[in-house]
Amino acid sequence: MNENQDDNKLEQQPDTATNADQPAVEAAAEAALEVDNDELRLSELLILAGLWMLFGFMLWFYLSAFHGAPSRIASEAILQHVLGDSFYNIIVNPEQHFLFQVQTQIMFNFRDGTTDQLGFIVNPLVYSYGLPLLFGLVMGSDSSWIRKAVTLILGYLVITAVQIWGVVWQSLKMLAYNFGSQTHVVIEEAGVSDSAIAICYQLGTLILPALAPIFVWVIMNRPLVEQFVGWGEGEFSVAKPKRNKSA
Repeated sequence: MNENQDDNKLEQQPDTATNADQPAVEAAAEAALEVDNDELRLSELLILAGLWMLFGFMLWFYLSAFHGAPSRIASEAILQHVLGDSFYNIIVNPEQHFLFQVQTQIMFNFRDGTTDQLGFIVNPLVYSYGLPLLFGLVMGSDSSWIRKAVTLILGYLVITAVQIWGVVWQSLKMLAYNFGSQTHVVIEEAGVSDSAIAICYQLGTLILPALAPIFVWVIMNRPLVEQFVGWGEGEFSVAKPKRNKSA
């Protein structure tokens, strides 16, 4: 009889081990499914953002004369303050409406021997391409329409500030470096150093236009970003060990 009981215990041990492993296997399977769902959701966001971005680029280009008006007015006021009487105004280019035409009162000797007031072209769209990028990310996300509207308004304000920065420093850069000593003297009289122009121009051309829309979208969609990277609340919680009660 004792031998039969021992055999029954040995036969029951693998079943017990298998039952103990089932919760762990189920948890691993659920975790794998969650990862797959997150990757699929991220791919959906990228596809939708890409499609909306194409539509956003069309609006951004054809309506550039309207959404670029605040940056043109603000850049004109800043350059008027910095350059004083040497500056005249900024107008929309008559031939290509998405370009700014900076007009000064600096008498410049051109290569053909004529002398006239200097004017040059600045492309403001170089500094605002983040607007259609932000539009695509916002419209592709699953946030509410109110949050989408707030994000777009905030993004427009931030990107307009970046555009003003870029237009001002590109104008100063062109006067300092592109037209020789005739215009560089005006920059020196205005008290703007060459080092400041170089640093701020590079910052406004290479860094700010690319980072501004990403920062705005991440800040306004933090829960969605945490979902993608797996930074849920449970990631940092520490489970308390359970104490086994002694019989």
